Amino acid sequence: MLATLTSNSLILCDLLFEQNNTTFQIDTLLLSQKTLYLFEVKNLEGDYYIKNGDWFRKSTGKAITNPVHQLKRCETLLRSLLHTRNIRMEIEPYLVFTNPLFTLYQSPLDLPAFFPGQLNSLLKKLNRSSSEMNGSHQQLAQFLLSRHVIDSPYGRLPEYRYEDLQKGVTCRKCMSLNVAVTKYTTICNACSHAEKNVSCILQAAKDLKLLFPGRLLTLNAVEHWCNYLYSKKAIQRVLGTNYKLINKGKYSYYL
Repeated sequence: MLATLTSNSLILCDLLFEQNNTTFQIDTLLLSQKTLYLFEVKNLEGDYYIKNGDWFRKSTGKAITNPVHQLKRCETLLRSLLHTRNIRMEIEPYLVFTNPLFTLYQSPLDLPAFFPGQLNSLLKKLNRSSSEMNGSHQQLAQFLLSRHVIDSPYGRLPEYRYEDLQKGVTCRKCMSLNVAVTKYTTICNACSHAEKNVSCILQAAKDLKLLFPGRLLTLNAVEHWCNYLYSKKAIQRVLGTNYKLINKGKYSYYL
């Protein structure tokens, strides 16, 4: 839709930056004569509401990440990035909700957002702004493109050692390690989520192989990784069902 604008502007999309040892992503930047329009695009579907500044999904009552906080974070880091080149340019940040099946209740009047039915009004607003571009705008666009991170840091793993990691079983709902084990079920003490012991043991084995692919997957290794929450017999049953046993006596392992 921005490509249909008749006013002079430059459009930059899907940018990934690192600034102040922090990574941030920008969906769309529209560079006009005096203003950088920062658009955080959301494709949320369903009914949501705002209460005391927090955002919730209406059907479940569960909180979601506040998009306004995301937007402000991007604005702050973008401003910091521009200051490294002494660039002083006005930034107008907006949330843009594109899904026509999205509804937000109790939205404050000063919310910096455009909803599906307002997108044409947004385009008219941008077209009304007279804009003359020159070489400095091209230089700014080139600077931003030059700072775009091609090798995404999201794929970089921090250094970690087996000895430093807390052992146990993680709740798959809230990620807490505070769980209690009954005969057949693992129950999270933090959120009360319950899961069968079989699936918890299997997931623990998968996590161990993922984090430490160089380690042999043995009965003792999984038992220690689970912090001895489960019996050897239970672990052996799960590993025997889901992996191939390489029988080498006391040095046996699973593939």
